[in-house]
Amino acid sequence: MKQTIRPDDETILKALEAVLSSALFARSERLRAFLKYVVEKEMEGTGHQLKGYTIGIDVFDRPQAFNADSDPLVRVHAGKLRKLLTAYYAGEGAADPWRIDIPKGTYVPEYRCQQISATPSAASPAAAHSARKPAGRRLSWLPAPLSSPLSVLSALPLLVFLPLSSPALSINIPAQSRLHDIVLERKFGGDLPRITVRAGWPRTGTAGRFADALRNAASHYRTVATVPATVLSQKPSVKSADPLAFTIEVSRKKSPQGLRVLVTNDASSDVVHETFIDDGVLTDEADILYESLAIASQTLSSQGHIFTYASAAAIDSPLMQCMVLTDSYRHLQTRESFQEAKDCQEKLSGDHRQKLKFVISAGALPLTLIR
Repeated sequence: MKQTIRPDDETILKALEAVLSSALFARSERLRAFLKYVVEKEMEGTGHQLKGYTIGIDVFDRPQAFNADSDPLVRVHAGKLRKLLTAYYAGEGAADPWRIDIPKGTYVPEYRCQQISATPSAASPAAAHSARKPAGRRLSWLPAPLSSPLSVLSALPLLVFLPLSSPALSINIPAQSRLHDIVLERKFGGDLPRITVRAGWPRTGTAGRFADALRNAASHYRTVATVPATVLSQKPSVKSADPLAFTIEVSRKKSPQGLRVLVTNDASSDVVHETFIDDGVLTDEADILYESLAIASQTLSSQGHIFTYASAAAIDSPLMQCMVLTDSYRHLQTRESFQEAKDCQEKLSGDHRQKLKFVISAGALPLTLIR
């Protein structure tokens, strides 16, 4: 969106307060905090410093080791925020004098005059021109080619969880399928956690759709191997002896009403993680997608609940340990973290090295120095 004028700070604060006090934003404290943070930073003149890393730490209380590249938490929330802003200005905020937008590709807010004064002042022609000018980008959260929620449910994880070292938007589906076959054939001791995602039995309604979305997201992580839906039985299988086998079960709760997501280790029956999602935030398929992506990033990444559990229980494989060290180097970019990642990679077999998101080599090294 091209800006012709910028309102004064008092006007921006009024526009912000109108959004934050709206009924649409009342139930989402995280998105309220997100919007308030980026607007205040822009008003301070530090909007150019708004990055996924700083937002993750300041708004979502992520640790200093937070990796905004591999963890899509901030990007997912930014998409949700854009969606709610569009809905707000199409309804409650349609008559607001000014609107706040977060253009795609950036976290820096922009402001646009929505009303044309009947008695224009000296400054109003520019404002009128801004109000009449059509937006240069589609404001809908769902782009035109993916207008169906079901198509977004299938495609968005491909965009969110691509290996960062890949220069193209593609994913090696045949390789992923071969990995699944290998995982399902083995009985003991795998190199990556095997993830089974299922809905509580009987499989109905929101729980089933959420489990499908979570399984779809998990299938695009290189850190885990996901059991395909086609091989799942209707009822849970017998207890596994594989220490790296995990089950993520999505079930309904009646009081309070919502979904319970339980992550357990199949061999020990230990509860790795448990969370609850209120029905109030699952109003449509886009909400199911949003929440499932957030849980996947918190659970399946190299810094997630499953890897943390495996490390504490001393069941993590050398490949898993190397994934953690490699991601740590990519984030820290220090000599010590580089040496640790390099040493662990040199001990891996060629097949295992191919499973990493980033392989340290003479050809790739210069790229890591571009900060």
